[in-house]
Amino acid sequence: MASTGPDGNGMNDGQEVDSNTTARETPGEEREQQNGYHQDTTFTEEKDGDDKKEKRPSRLKRLWNKLGLDKGTVMMMGKAALPPTIALSMYQATDVAQTYTTLGYVTAIISILGFCIMPRAKFIQTMTMNILATCVGSALAMLMVWSAVKAREHTATPATPAERYNSSQSAVLGVWLFFQIYAINAMKAKFPQLAFPTIIYGILVNVAATSGPLFTTVPQCKAFIQRLLEAFMTGFAIATGVSLFILPVTSRKVVMKEAAGYIGLLRGTLNAQKTYIHSLETSDMFDETYVPEEDEDGRKKENKPKTKPEVGAIRKTTGALQGLHGKLTADLRFAKREIAYGKLTPDDLEAMFKKLRAIMMPVLGLASVMDLFERAAEINHWDGEENEHDEQVRRRTVQEWNDLFQFVREPFDHIIQALDDGFAHVMLRLQLVKPSKKKKSHKQDDAEAKGDDVKPGDAGFAEYLRKQADYFAGRKEPTLCHWVETKGIKLRDDYFSSPSALDEETLELLPSITTRKRDQRQLYMVLYVMFLLNATSRATLELVTFADEHDLAKRESKFIWPGARRFKKWIKSIFQSQDSDPDDETTIAGFDRNNTTVHMGEAYTEKKDPEHSPPTNAWQRFGNGIRSVARFLRSSESAFGFRAACATMSIAIVAFLRPTQTFFIEHRLVWALIMVAISMTPTAGQSIFQFFLRISGTAIAMVVAFLIWYIPGQNTAGILVFLWLFVAIGFYIPLKHLDYVIAGIISVVTVTMIIGYELQVRKIGEQAATATTGQPAYPIYLLGPYRLATVTGGLAVAFFWTIFPYPITEHSALRQKLGCALYLSANLYSIMHEQVMGRIRGELGGDEESDKDSPGYQLVKARNKVFAKQMLTLQGLKMHSGFIKWEFPIGGKFPSEDYEKIIDHVTNIVNYTALLGYASQAFTHPSLHPQSADPASPPHPSAHWFHAFQRVLLSAKVTSHETTSLLATLSSSITNAQPLPPYLRAPPAYQLNQKLEFVDPQILSLRHIAEPGYAAFAVMSVSTRCIGMDVERLLERVRGLVGELDFSFHVVSTRGGIEEEGQGGARRRVRTGSRNVVARTGGIED
Repeated sequence: MASTGPDGNGMNDGQEVDSNTTARETPGEEREQQNGYHQDTTFTEEKDGDDKKEKRPSRLKRLWNKLGLDKGTVMMMGKAALPPTIALSMYQATDVAQTYTTLGYVTAIISILGFCIMPRAKFIQTMTMNILATCVGSALAMLMVWSAVKAREHTATPATPAERYNSSQSAVLGVWLFFQIYAINAMKAKFPQLAFPTIIYGILVNVAATSGPLFTTVPQCKAFIQRLLEAFMTGFAIATGVSLFILPVTSRKVVMKEAAGYIGLLRGTLNAQKTYIHSLETSDMFDETYVPEEDEDGRKKENKPKTKPEVGAIRKTTGALQGLHGKLTADLRFAKREIAYGKLTPDDLEAMFKKLRAIMMPVLGLASVMDLFERAAEINHWDGEENEHDEQVRRRTVQEWNDLFQFVREPFDHIIQALDDGFAHVMLRLQLVKPSKKKKSHKQDDAEAKGDDVKPGDAGFAEYLRKQADYFAGRKEPTLCHWVETKGIKLRDDYFSSPSALDEETLELLPSITTRKRDQRQLYMVLYVMFLLNATSRATLELVTFADEHDLAKRESKFIWPGARRFKKWIKSIFQSQDSDPDDETTIAGFDRNNTTVHMGEAYTEKKDPEHSPPTNAWQRFGNGIRSVARFLRSSESAFGFRAACATMSIAIVAFLRPTQTFFIEHRLVWALIMVAISMTPTAGQSIFQFFLRISGTAIAMVVAFLIWYIPGQNTAGILVFLWLFVAIGFYIPLKHLDYVIAGIISVVTVTMIIGYELQVRKIGEQAATATTGQPAYPIYLLGPYRLATVTGGLAVAFFWTIFPYPITEHSALRQKLGCALYLSANLYSIMHEQVMGRIRGELGGDEESDKDSPGYQLVKARNKVFAKQMLTLQGLKMHSGFIKWEFPIGGKFPSEDYEKIIDHVTNIVNYTALLGYASQAFTHPSLHPQSADPASPPHPSAHWFHAFQRVLLSAKVTSHETTSLLATLSSSITNAQPLPPYLRAPPAYQLNQKLEFVDPQILSLRHIAEPGYAAFAVMSVSTRCIGMDVERLLERVRGLVGELDFSFHVVSTRGGIEEEGQGGARRRVRTGSRNVVARTGGIED
């Protein structure tokens, strides 16, 4: 076993494990090893003493930790409750009450919808659009009520006294209301970032339209709209003041906090990998499950297989890392556009993100090692039911891997520990964590006592990490020599530097190692892990260098202006389709549970019209403009706007009819309209669970309102304090469970609405409250049930128009997103194909990271953009599929297992595709391209082999456009719910090694395995093989979901019965004696 460090002198050969002797274990011992799995804890042995002393946390402590109520969350909950509390406290002043009269509690509600807990850049963008929407809405509302009053004047008889109800006035208001609700909700569906402005616009126009029938003169209209505008603006002003001056949160602070979490997940993933590799020293790596014998208390448990803790830990951390990557990508653009006072410029933030992304790619590749072992078990048919020969082969293979992982334990532990220290160094330099306070000692300043020990935060840490990375890279050849020796071949230590001097017997044995499939897979796996760990160490070294160059402790804060270019892009982006993650505060009010939105690009949304050629003159372009109106009217955004308008008018019609107008006003049905405006979302779908959750939240809010009112003895000051407390508790849902954000907002709004109205009546008196609106003043024990009834009615109407005339189901929304994910996979693979082939040919040229004029830069930019979109899409898919189990099934069972498997296959394809492109970076190394380096310098020895390797790769074709075509076909089939074309097959497995050996048998000779390009090729070979396997599985899963057209002819015996009809199409049967010819006609019956 390896036992040397960076300064070690050599290997201790006596400690090496002899695979020939250790493999001779009895079957019983081996089976005991496989079944008696236990988690490897060798790397935590030092902490065992401390762990035994730790007491198990109390139940209250465990509950508190489960709720996630840390200091930051509690403070944000308190901050979110301040705006409505301030608004209602202000109203207790007589001057304020006389100004807002019966609209005082509306100010408190609007202050809640201001959502003051957003990061600053997002808040300013949303608040700007809120103000713009309010101003435009007020202008149109004034036009609406003015035209309605004019309609009353033109239809009323001058000699008779004015009646309270006028049909013309109500009809005009109804038309205006329907049109505005339709337009604003279509915009809400088109631009997710405008969720809050559209909701506020909807509330304003609903209140104005349903109050309009009460107005008989234009001055009344003007006074009401002015008070309404003032109430809205005051609510915005309160929310803005709280956001900017009370516990302010900047977008840059959010990004830095996410960067700290990103680094923490990288550290967690690498440590989980370390634990997993330790477990592979003694366990069967081809089985990811084990049967626990006893639980923590020593009691026997059921013999159900469980996933190994090491495997579960890796999956958990990598899943969290991918999700955080998508969120950081979305939040970074706001941080770069923010005007701030800090130390890092927008370019610094972008550079930091690129360094983190460069580390994430190989780390995700390392996390796929367990997946590779699972695939190897599948290829060898090791499913637990092997025969005696296969069982022996499996045992021997497991023992070989156990021996190898024992051998590499020391270098792996060294480099992972060094990487962990590197991440700690970065967090100290960028002030992502506070430096630990250590007790001072008399040796603290003693250089001799300190010695050569370099710790994170020290000045020479980057050089120390460089030495560690070089040492690990130097362990590659001893590891490969050890692997060759386990095959019975003894090599000299300097074989890879001078491989010419070998005896004839060794030369005869060498080809068998690289050509035998099982040995070749082992070799590629070893090179795969070594290459990715080395790439991780180099990328981490670049991040450490960046952190040293941008040491925040040595920098002074300065005013940071994002620049005119970024400011223009920000303004343009407000009215463009944008990507958003599930935690994006700007869209949570518009998309509820499924608020991951990804803009797919024009190629996906704008399809070529087979019925019209491109316009060639002005008249044809004018005709296209007219056709675009029809195209919009049949779009999904228009359909949602129409649903929302119908839902609104289903309730508002009560206010526009003579017999029911008084009922509408007295029973406050306007709040049912407001609930429709808040609760209807474009992709919420047929969610019965969500509907009852909102109803339950409203009922709880009513009870809470009673508690707020009666606990302090109906004292106004006490009521305001308890209102703040309960609203703060209510904001736990929007802060910690964004998938239920609408239910949380509705609950908070309901509480504020009930308490605010009662305080308003108490302040201005029942007579004033009733005279203006015509609504009778109820005590809180009657007002609460009325509010509950109106809110429930509004939610019920919104739910009805979600499923009528046809339901927008969660299932169909999931299917559409899955089609988008497949489309992005095809896009990413196509970009990667061009990138890999361009790097092999050496055509990309220039610096791919900084030279904006080089083709390589454009490909890298497109790849990163599509990859970030795919991360967001996959994150949304996984969240969405988890909610399906709460749906009430109507009809056949939803194939959730098939969808989850498809999502897993797409995730694997994306990860291996990204890894394939990442590995191809090795072909751009300057040492492999002497013409790009100093012409006077001698060529690198690897360059000669690489040029031959380059010619062979070009003829072998590492990637294929067939995979892109198949993924695009599957995307179209899933999106449109159409069967697959007949005879569709997955592209044949690439088998790169066979293609290369066919062109040049010596190109993959054992003497070349230490070449830098060889390891990159091993990673690419493994990746292409895994992509091929997942594409094949993906095709079968999709075929099982959507079916396949079948035009084939089958001859069957009449004595065997009639063949069952498949899913592809209809049958045609022709009698031919004792046989039937059954023809599939693709759904057209003959």
